[in-house]
Formats: sequence, structure tokens, C-alpha cells
Amino acid sequence: METLGPSPFLWLEFDKNGAIDPATTTSLAALLNQPGTTDLVVMSHGWKNTKDDARKLYGTLWANARKKLAPDKASHIVVAGVVWPAKAYRTDFDEQTLVTPGGGGTLAADGTAADPEDLDDEAFKNVLKDFKDFFGQDGAATAEKARAAVKTLDETTSFFLVKNGNEALGSPGTDSELKADSAPIALATDDATSAKMLMEALIAAPTFNLESSVGKAQGLGDVVSGLISGPRAAVARFLNQLTYYEMKKRAGIVGEALTKSVLSKLVLQQSIRLHLVGHSFGARLVAAAANGLAPIPKLEFFSLTLLQGAFSHNGFAKEIKPGLAGAFPDVVGKPTGPTCITHTHNDLACTLAYALASRLSRDIAKSIGDANDEFGAMGANGPQHLKAGQAVEDNTDAVFAPQAGKVNTFLADKYIIKTAASDAHNNVANEDVGRLLAKIVG
Repeated sequence: METLGPSPFLWLEFDKNGAIDPATTTSLAALLNQPGTTDLVVMSHGWKNTKDDARKLYGTLWANARKKLAPDKASHIVVAGVVWPAKAYRTDFDEQTLVTPGGGGTLAADGTAADPEDLDDEAFKNVLKDFKDFFGQDGAATAEKARAAVKTLDETTSFFLVKNGNEALGSPGTDSELKADSAPIALATDDATSAKMLMEALIAAPTFNLESSVGKAQGLGDVVSGLISGPRAAVARFLNQLTYYEMKKRAGIVGEALTKSVLSKLVLQQSIRLHLVGHSFGARLVAAAANGLAPIPKLEFFSLTLLQGAFSHNGFAKEIKPGLAGAFPDVVGKPTGPTCITHTHNDLACTLAYALASRLSRDIAKSIGDANDEFGAMGANGPQHLKAGQAVEDNTDAVFAPQAGKVNTFLADKYIIKTAASDAHNNVANEDVGRLLAKIVG
């Protein structure tokens, strides 16, 4: 049996379709039925993570939480670590050029602004390789059409690229967030002209306005712009969008499977409190699990913790606008204890990269990344469009005091920060966050 310190530990390994070995649930139930066990903490990693990355995240976070738990408490807690296929999207060339100080511009030898250049062959090959590795056979036809579109980006090549890309994505089902994100791709499959318009919109280097709070946190001005422009960049951006949507979709599928194939199958002989903890896209995963969770005998859904969640800040809303709810509208009020959400504009991935990746629109008139952005992230702004009284703010780092039955938002500007060892988005296993988790679990 593996352990994290004194806590029994078990891996929950899912494939991209949410399948898991049924014997895993039996093993988890056996651990939970050991005399004296009181709690189950389920953790999920986010994008770009391997199993080794996940092991480091879970081990460090839990070690820091244990320091603040009551003596012997951790020995009565079982920790389960989710593993799901999420390593992708490492070749997001726009993310880096967008945040170049001075708006992303470059200077030519004479000091004048240099013209943007297209993506080079090597970088495009890396994007294509990432896409093929992530989608496998499901993306083979799209990869073939991408090679053709790079040579000549016209109506015909655009149509077949967009059509095959849309088929590779499959249906978003009832996921309102994914449906909204992928709608421009689906609509562009109607005819070749629409497909060409979509692809042409991806040629130019993206330029966006920033709200002052976002620009200040990232050390940028009021406008950010990319450096890469051209047909090869357009095809690469389209492939990256497909990869991003697929990863977002998988998080939801695996989250639903966590509830249906594991938690709801547990046969318990004693009362256990359940805590769901997710980071980045893992926050989307546990939110999906929580949304579908129905009462389970002897399993009390006590807390939900989202650390720099990479999903829509409207995800928990019952009504974003008339007729439109968030992707997970049944979460709020379900835990008997606290729901806790960290957020900060220090987090580049949630504040800018998420907002950029969630849109195909290049509408410069709209600011990106803040609470008013329809594509803003939970980890940047906290939950939006909740009903009055549902959420409480805890914006100090001195004493964490999460309230039961509430959505507790934690402005993490002082403790989820960029360091020499980590960017802010991934700095969620530090001692302050561990102290917060101990307050939630303990």
C-alpha cells in the first residue's frame, strides 16, 4: 500500500473516456472501511501533468496540509490521487509572445517596429506532433488536412480542416461551457466560405485590450499583442484550439466518471467525509464530479476546493443570462461544509492564456481576463453570477476561516505568486495553500 506520510494513498487512473479498472473502487472501499478512518480526500491535477507531476503535487500539498492538522488526524484520512490524460498544449506560442513587455512588439535593426513573422517549420511540426499525440487516431484525418492547409490556405483546404477538426471534437453534449467555446467551429462547417473566414481570422497575431488590474498584475500595459502571423500560424492556432477543447472536455468526462464509476459505487461500513480538491483543469474535473454527485450511503460530501481553477468563472451560475446556466449549476449548496476557491491575476495561465484559448474571436474591442470577460476563468476572478448570500470573501492570508454551506472565495495575491521555482499557476502546493487545505479538511 502506498502512503502520503501517515495517510493511506491510492491512485485513481482513468483513460480519456473515463474508464477505470473496477477493482480500484473495491480497493478504495477496503481502505475506507479500515477501523478509525474518517475522511477521503480526492485530488486531481490539471493540464500538462504526468503521473510523476501529479505525485509531486499531491505529496507536497498534503505534506504542507498535514503540518497544520491535529496530531494523528492524517492517519485517519485516505488520500486518492486522480490521474487522467492531460499532458498537452505545450506549444502555445501565442501565450509567450502576448506577454512580452511593451505589447509584444519587436524592433528591427533600424529601431522601427518589425513586421510579425509566420511560425517556422520546426515550431509547426511540434504543434502537429502534440496534436497527433493527444488525439491519436481520432485526429489523423485532421492532421492530414492541416498539412494541406499549410501549403495553400483557401476555401477548400479550410473547409476540410475545420470539418475534420469538428468531427474530431465530437459532440459537447450538455456541457454549456464547452458548447459555447466550440460553437464557432461547428458553425464554420456549414460551408467553405465560413470555414475560410474562420481560418483567415486566425492569421493575424492576436491583439487584446487588458483591464488595468490585469495588466498591472502581469507587469503589462493596457494592450497585449502577439508576434506570430501567417497561414502556418493560423493552422497551428486552430490545432491548438482543438487540443484545448478536447482537454477541457476530458476533464468533464473524467469528473463524471469519478462520481459514476467510483464514488457512487463505494460500499461503506462506516461514515466517511468526502473532500474534493482540484487544480487547474483538475478543478473542472472535481466540479463535474460534484455536479453529478447524488447522496451516497455513509459518504458525506463535506468540501470542495478549487485551486486556480481553469474553467469558466460562470461555471456555478444558475443563470448567466436568461436561458443560459453554467456548466455545473448544481454544485453550490451541495457540500455540507465549505466550497473554497482561490483566485488571483498573478496567474498568467488562468488570467490570459485561458481567456485567449477559450475564444476564437479576435475582437480587440473587448478586454480579456477580468471578471467582465465572458471567457474569464475561475482561477482569475472567482465565481461570477452567484445569487446574493451564496458567496463570502476571505481576502486575507493571516487566518483562513472557511464557512460551511458557503462558497468561500480567497483572493490569493499574496501567496499564489510567481517564484524562482514556479509560475503562479502551479504554485498551489506551498505552505499557505496547505494551511488553507488543513482548515478545510480539519
